[in-house]
Amino acid sequence: MAMDYRVKLAAATAVLFLFACSGENPTSSEAESATPPAAAPTEPTGIAGLGADWTAIEGGEGTTCSDGSPYRFYVRNGASDKLMFYMQGGGGCWFRQNCDPEMQPSYTINIPPDFNPGSTGVFNFDNPENPFADYDVVMAPYCTGDVHLGASDTVYPAVEEGQEPLTIHHQGHANIKRVLAWTYDNVADPESIFVTGSSAGAIPSPFYTSVIAEAYPETKIAQLGDGAGGYRRMNGDSRPDQSWGTFSFLTEQAGFEGEKAEGFNYERLYIAAAKANPNILFAEFDDAEDAVQKRFLALSGANVDSLLAALQANHADIRAEVDNFRAYIGGGDAHTILRRPEFYTITSNGVRIRDWVADLANFATPDNVTCDPCDQATHIGPTMPAPMQAMWNNWQNNATQYVEPFQIFDNLYYVGIDWVAAYVLDTGDGLILIDSLYGKWVPVLINNIEKLGLDPRDIKYLINTHGHFDHSGGSRIFNQRFGARVVMAEEDWQLYQAKPDLGLFYQPYMNVDIVANDGDKIVLGDTEVELFKTPGHTVGVLSLRYTVRDGDDAYTAVTLGGVGLNFSGVERTETYLRSYARLQSMQDGVSVSLPNHAAMGRVFQRAEALANRGSGDPHPFVDATGYRSDLATFVANAEQKLVAEKAGTARDPMEELTRVLDDQG
Repeated sequence: MAMDYRVKLAAATAVLFLFACSGENPTSSEAESATPPAAAPTEPTGIAGLGADWTAIEGGEGTTCSDGSPYRFYVRNGASDKLMFYMQGGGGCWFRQNCDPEMQPSYTINIPPDFNPGSTGVFNFDNPENPFADYDVVMAPYCTGDVHLGASDTVYPAVEEGQEPLTIHHQGHANIKRVLAWTYDNVADPESIFVTGSSAGAIPSPFYTSVIAEAYPETKIAQLGDGAGGYRRMNGDSRPDQSWGTFSFLTEQAGFEGEKAEGFNYERLYIAAAKANPNILFAEFDDAEDAVQKRFLALSGANVDSLLAALQANHADIRAEVDNFRAYIGGGDAHTILRRPEFYTITSNGVRIRDWVADLANFATPDNVTCDPCDQATHIGPTMPAPMQAMWNNWQNNATQYVEPFQIFDNLYYVGIDWVAAYVLDTGDGLILIDSLYGKWVPVLINNIEKLGLDPRDIKYLINTHGHFDHSGGSRIFNQRFGARVVMAEEDWQLYQAKPDLGLFYQPYMNVDIVANDGDKIVLGDTEVELFKTPGHTVGVLSLRYTVRDGDDAYTAVTLGGVGLNFSGVERTETYLRSYARLQSMQDGVSVSLPNHAAMGRVFQRAEALANRGSGDPHPFVDATGYRSDLATFVANAEQKLVAEKAGTARDPMEELTRVLDDQG
């Protein structure tokens, strides 16, 4: 007999004892710690009485994280009659070595005090393309190592000398019951519900869809599991459900009464839920060779050469028993999609994932989609030209791009990668970040800042030199996660918000923040940054002038905001030349060049000299003559380009970009 979750909050979750998936969002990974959301009002007001920003709700009695610390969840009023119920991922554990925080933990242990659900992918509510922009959202964080399906305080015995027994609170089931109880009390009769979760949160989503359907029998519901569909078989000696206590309640839910622990596997959750709810469409998203799923399969003793084969076998098993199931398999090895910025650009076999999910949520039954080819992800827009693809592959290569962050002056640090620069100015009263990188490099940028002993939460301003993806791609994350004010020229805000020519160049959408005008100054602490509009490379472009210090010595530095000539047209080239003539007229007194591409100012060569600088040696970045020479070179190159533009023989911008990068490398 089915239990009444509205009244009893009784146990009701199925377990998938297939290893939990690890953290979501590997690519742009908006690791969810940020400006904490507002606390909930003392008296319940219903979700309609809350704000459009995230509100934190304390879990209270009966809830806990794995280490006994408090549990809480997050809600957002979207001012509509539609609801998203989302479960977070974050690994899993089921034996001492991967549960013990002092050993090799493979799960999220607790909820940090400054946790925030994030603001990318489907949580980017400012993006006009977001199909969930007006949804109410209930977001259940994950901190119990049991894919939200545990009901056991499990004691793990010592495995090394000197250890004490370790108790892990696998109480994910109790936490979800509390979140559901709040939902039932505060979200009355929604028009539709979209039940979903990513990674470890995807695993229980079919089961919780059944639970929620009982509570809202008149509501249309759709379900999507994001990034957990490849867990097909596991080593018989490694059964997480036994550590989590999941079968203590699994069979109490309608449709799951006949399930047996022996032989239970991932697809049984979908089959049981879909049979019990024939009017609900269940669905999965996975990348064909998801590296995280492969890692957890290996951790459980099941080494898999091809995850795609496991995905297809699972889907075949499900479809053999139910017809209300759909699947989308993307190319590549990334993990999850819903909260990644690429949610708006990824395609598979010509179908954009954003559109496929929107159809699912709108109850327009989507087709099954399988990648072809499957070796790498594909994006909206035209196919990338071969030279550009080769450059992109290099730009994404950890081995060639990662640069250990380093200090240049007492108040200035390099935190960028090889091909794109980013700098941090320490003003004594907060930090100013110059440029924010893009995509997979944004988490690296954040980590670089932390490696230097600086706190990203101290970033008060992010000044983007222009709106190309490589310089401004991290803007929304720094704004939403750390509260940084984002500064760009008006023309570059427009460029930032426009759809890119290639899907790979997508930037997470954010609303316009600070619009910079020529001659504006950003003043913070002991630092003044002057902003000069120097259009050409884009129709905006900000070049920056500020002071750097080396002991008792102070120097004037300039960050050139757009050197490259990868654009077309006589008028744009003339604009570029006027900007650089202006920069030349201001060059007196400037002795340090810190351009937004390191190669344009020999940053790494100077850094090597700085590392070997002897006592009393001049600072290798102080080079007024070199700066003047660089400006003259940039002008001479642009003059040659202008002649070619007027003659109709100018290089294509892509060819010019290739040439510039070849010259750098």
